[in-house]
Amino acid sequence: MIRNFNTQVGGVEFEFLTQHVIKLHGFQVYVMQDGAKVRFHMQVNPEGTFFITDRNSCPQAYHEFEISLSDAILSSQNQ
Repeated sequence: MIRNFNTQVGGVEFEFLTQHVIKLHGFQVYVMQDGAKVRFHMQVNPEGTFFITDRNSCPQAYHEFEISLSDAILSSQNQ
């Protein structure tokens, strides 16, 4: 079963809400930006890692965390 989880990357708290409870497929990701909660999506690619699906919806400051966020998704589900 795929789980929701929270993790910190670069000192920033991210909240991951699964979009599929059986298959590791996609997550809604929430983060605080300028006092507001912002949502963007991450989805698995054919190689089995996750990417930001719409870079315009993710604050620019967090684009560099994409690989770390993907690693967080994969490691959270293997616990």
